[in-house]
Amino acid sequence: MGYAFCTFTAMKLKYPWQILLGAGVLLALLVLAIVFYLERIGHIDMAFQTFLILKSGSPDIQSGRFGAMATQCWPWLAQAMNLPLKWVLLFYSMGHVLWPAILFAWICWLRAWKWALVLVLVLTGMTTHTFYWLSEMPQGLVFLVAIFAWMSTKNGVSALKWWEWILWTASVVTAFYFHPLVMYAAIFGCLFFILRDYWKNAFWKSPRSLFAMMMGMLALLTFLKFKVFKLDWYDAIALDKAKAFEQLWPHWLDIQSNRDLLEYLFRDYWFVLLGLFPTVLYYVWKKRWLLGFLTALYPLGFVLMVNIPYHESTHQFYMENLWLPLGLFAAIPLVFDVLPGLLSEMKMALVISAIALLGLFRIYQAHKPWTDRLNWERAFLHEASTLTHKKWILSEQQVPMDTIKLAWSMPYEFLMLSSLESPDSSKCILVTNDLARFDTLLNKPGLFLGPFKNYTFDKFPKRYFNLKDSSAYMRWMK
Repeated sequence: MGYAFCTFTAMKLKYPWQILLGAGVLLALLVLAIVFYLERIGHIDMAFQTFLILKSGSPDIQSGRFGAMATQCWPWLAQAMNLPLKWVLLFYSMGHVLWPAILFAWICWLRAWKWALVLVLVLTGMTTHTFYWLSEMPQGLVFLVAIFAWMSTKNGVSALKWWEWILWTASVVTAFYFHPLVMYAAIFGCLFFILRDYWKNAFWKSPRSLFAMMMGMLALLTFLKFKVFKLDWYDAIALDKAKAFEQLWPHWLDIQSNRDLLEYLFRDYWFVLLGLFPTVLYYVWKKRWLLGFLTALYPLGFVLMVNIPYHESTHQFYMENLWLPLGLFAAIPLVFDVLPGLLSEMKMALVISAIALLGLFRIYQAHKPWTDRLNWERAFLHEASTLTHKKWILSEQQVPMDTIKLAWSMPYEFLMLSSLESPDSSKCILVTNDLARFDTLLNKPGLFLGPFKNYTFDKFPKRYFNLKDSSAYMRWMK
């Protein structure tokens, strides 16, 4: 009802309804980011990255994904201002909403109203657990939407000033390096607008020429990254998974990741079905065969490209991160052609508002497993606080892995949670599936044990982690 009210109110005001809808969605996401800041930043990758930022006093870019500076700048700014740990974590959580908010304001300034709606749908249409397990993928997708919005305002490559060429090139390169799969979302968008308006105007005097050049630039960047430059270890592992295409043929369909996606599509990602099926039917009805083939086959090809290398599947939050471009595939044709072609503007506003509202409710509901994980860690810290000893090592068999999901990040999570009360309350707790690996290190004084690297206490910023206990680690016996 609130979104419907915003929509009708906006139509009576001088401001386009898209502004109020987007502002309402972003405000709701910001509230959720504040309420669940520990569920988002106190866990897994974000806990590890926050630890590295605080330890070094500078942003820490992983796997060459320098676009992550868009969100890492917020905790860096908080620690530079000497704010308490709680505010560092809050800044980081809010930064993941402030980033799309800045891009939304830019799109509205361009008056690219349809792209503003695409951004709203990208934020709410498919996002579920990736609101809590944060990665560079959603950051890159919203940035890509902003690039497309700007490109759509230009009448071809001849309309670009010299400085716009530099800005556009840098933006495309940045989008490419947010996450490897952002490239496939970019190619879909480029193909869609090339095919959609292929009969209109001269090629070089329409946005189609920019979209075509963007595809060429993406091809060049792919060649350079995978054939010329040395691959990052993380990307190398992902590339090695491509061997599954040959190994699994001809059983590409009968794999666990496909079965999981089918289940999630009906339970959580219904927007993808709601967007793509009517879109294909609409283009068939309108006899726009090229767009019909694109919107039917490209998402299927993308699903196989993701699911076959990850055929064994894994936690939903990780797979969802890889599938997120499907939300963009559904949103673009829905906003640009299907809804305007079938509904009045008021009805279109109500449909998109309903999708956004249901998406926000789904995001809220998804907090439960993340809150359960947080509550278990808090309970463990409370139990550990009753003991004199402050440094513990546990096996994965001693923790509820169905709640924890991944254990590698728990040293950083426990460090963050224990330090929220005060820097002097910091605790060192390691959970591992290889206890023997640390046997020779248990008696090392002043050492923080981690899954990738161990750190001496003097490497820690004392205003956040004032580690003083030089006693040995002990194995948890309870």
